[in-house]
Amino acid sequence: MFSGITANGAVQLYKDVSAAVPEAKLYGPDGVAESGFADPAEGGIPADVASKVKVTVATLSPDEYPPEGQKFFEDFEAKYGEPNPDPYSIYGYEAMKLVLDTCEELGPDCSDKQAMIEALFNTKGRTSVLGTYDIDENGDTTLTDYGVYTIDGGELSFAETVKAEGG
Repeated sequence: MFSGITANGAVQLYKDVSAAVPEAKLYGPDGVAESGFADPAEGGIPADVASKVKVTVATLSPDEYPPEGQKFFEDFEAKYGEPNPDPYSIYGYEAMKLVLDTCEELGPDCSDKQAMIEALFNTKGRTSVLGTYDIDENGDTTLTDYGVYTIDGGELSFAETVKAEGG
């Protein structure tokens, strides 16, 4: 189990562990859920190592999102020609949309840093491309499902949803 990001030498580490312990199952976090890790053409792990890897990310299969989320993926592919964007692309979209919507609600107070922070932390019942969520006291969403991905042909491939319990 690796708990870093691709830039922390993940590709070489996975190759080394795979060579030293050929039967090992390899796991990684969202920090390696990107093409620079998954795609050998971009310097990522080779296929023989990829076949042993599972990666968890707080994103799901596109068909598990509400209609607005599914539209996000359709629009993304139409605009960028990429049918399988890095998993956090939908979170980046929603994060910016939340900030812009909050700024619009605040009006002139949008430039007040403390007002913005308080408004973001007061987010409750927000309907979005991710589904409906709140922002908790730690600044996290209340969404708790995680996706498990495998790597196939240099692409992250959604495998299953893990239902995490809040606590």
